[in-house]
Amino acid sequence: MKPSLRDWLLLAGLFASLVLVVGIWVTVDRRPPEWDYANHLERAVRCHQILSEQGWRGAGKILEMSSFYPPVVPCGAAFVYFLYPITPLTSQAVMLGFLGLALVSIFLLGCHLFDGPTGLLAALLFGAAPFVVYSGTKFQLDLPLAAVAVLALLILVRTDDFSRRSWSITMGLALALGMLVKPPFAVYLFAPFALVIGRAFRAHDRGRRGLNLALALLLGSLLSLPWYGPRLFGLPMQIANRSFKQAAQAGYPEAFTTSSLLIYPRALLPMFGLLAALLFAWGLLALAREPRARGLLWAASLVPFGVFLFIRNKDLRYVLPILPVGALIGAASLRALAPAWRRALAGVAILASIVQVGVSAFGIPPAPGWTPFGITLLSSFSPSPAEWPHRQILDVIAREAAGVPVTVSVVPNDNYFSAANFRYYAVRDRLPLTVTRAWGEYPLGVDFIVLKTGSQGPEFSIAKPRRIMERLAAGDPAFERAFPVIWQGRLPDGSAAIVRRRRLTPVTDVGPADLARQLKQGIARFLEPYAREVEGLRVDLAYSPDALLKGEIRRVEVAARSARIAEFSRNGAQLRVAELRFTLEGVRINPYRLVSSGDVEPLAIERFRVEHLLVTEEDLRAFLTAFRGLRGLRLGLEEGVVSVVLNLSGPDLAARLRLSA
Repeated sequence: MKPSLRDWLLLAGLFASLVLVVGIWVTVDRRPPEWDYANHLERAVRCHQILSEQGWRGAGKILEMSSFYPPVVPCGAAFVYFLYPITPLTSQAVMLGFLGLALVSIFLLGCHLFDGPTGLLAALLFGAAPFVVYSGTKFQLDLPLAAVAVLALLILVRTDDFSRRSWSITMGLALALGMLVKPPFAVYLFAPFALVIGRAFRAHDRGRRGLNLALALLLGSLLSLPWYGPRLFGLPMQIANRSFKQAAQAGYPEAFTTSSLLIYPRALLPMFGLLAALLFAWGLLALAREPRARGLLWAASLVPFGVFLFIRNKDLRYVLPILPVGALIGAASLRALAPAWRRALAGVAILASIVQVGVSAFGIPPAPGWTPFGITLLSSFSPSPAEWPHRQILDVIAREAAGVPVTVSVVPNDNYFSAANFRYYAVRDRLPLTVTRAWGEYPLGVDFIVLKTGSQGPEFSIAKPRRIMERLAAGDPAFERAFPVIWQGRLPDGSAAIVRRRRLTPVTDVGPADLARQLKQGIARFLEPYAREVEGLRVDLAYSPDALLKGEIRRVEVAARSARIAEFSRNGAQLRVAELRFTLEGVRINPYRLVSSGDVEPLAIERFRVEHLLVTEEDLRAFLTAFRGLRGLRLGLEEGVVSVVLNLSGPDLAARLRLSA
């Protein structure tokens, strides 16, 4: 059914209302971007900077910005930054653009499969869904993914089972666009795509349709290849790790347990809205009356929902791209009712949409406290005008650094106070800072430390921050003297922010010769967790006496006749080496720690160089085969060549590596 002018005007009014809501929300809110949100914004700024400085010559750097997330959405914001300042409202304009694309695609798909009123109601149910409104205020990839998924579904329908060449070529462009927004795009389109392919090959002109299909797949593959080609082997492992291994670390329940299987069904009401969720559930049954649309919509909703239901990693963002199809199914359910009931329910949907957008975005009226069966009916995520001191902290660090590039360790992993949002602000403001997370055993290479009292972030991610804060709470005079406090301030959540800077002054209660002797003894103890059965250990130092008192050593040379090296604390693979000699240059240690306890606490190493190392073929083979997955390894050493054969469950892998000095 061809949409009327009235339908288009109503759709434009819906979009304008959502733009106004998101615009007000983003203008009022002052919270820093959280985690992935900050990472995507950082990539948008980097893309803008690369294009500003190098133009299209920087395409290689743009493709390398992330190993998991394609560059289309961040670089979409980068182009907008050429027209408007880099502000939250500018970034969210990109999200609003994708929201508009989703609304138009849903409307047109509804018109094609049903009629104009159904398409309009579907657009309303999707646009007013609480989680869609929430996603419109965040620079994430899932709202764009929802938009391109429903756009691709619309184009797939318009191919008429790949009988129309122009739409088939357009389908290839849509496939590339979807895959370059986010890899899970394939999950949302796989089932309806397979359904249409099956119909195409049952047609009498299957040869012509097969050619159109091949053109679509070839075009989509060629356009996606520059980004996916270098990641062909690593990306599947990343996806598997995120789906199961990292989900286990984050504390998600086992994939096939009741608690895991109920996460998404219980979240449907607060994500979609009460009325939309009920209409969707009823619509899945009512679609049986719609033979033209039922197979496509069932495949596009139930199959991806099942995929994400049965993986261990659960996040509401993963099922957001199913909501456009869910909205179409919910709107189509009214077609099974009498006209009077249909008009009444459409009116209720309009009123419910207005209320839930107000509750979700601004808490007006307040969200209901009633939670039947423990299910939250509606949540509020009102904007907060409270300022966070990120800019002030970065200004303090930049002033102290005086233009010299420095490394800043942001210890907490709180959603509004983490390395992710500090790194984004540093990149946005072009500050010469390298922002890292909390350090491991030693604050190696760290010039400034940003701390936070109170909550450090999600429980699964704060082992290092907790250890650091507990150590400071117990009192660590040597560390506190090496990293004195240079700034403190209050945070909107009631905690305190603290900035420390590495500032080493000479120790006064020991001479350079005694300190050098302590350092040599300390190095031997320092190596114990990493080297055992050490024979003939020798340590030589090159230093200035005055600099040594401040913990600065020009060069450290370490040699041993033989040793067994490994991460013994982790029961790591062990390697026997002989005639070992290595040099460290530009070394800085904590002199107060060395004087007080005799322990070596490295703070900086400018250069590490292995001068000589002897490893036998037998020892190297034993070391490598100790790693999981390498037990079938066969290794051979020849003059300047290493030959490797790895027995795998499928084809074996063989390689010859030529070594040159």
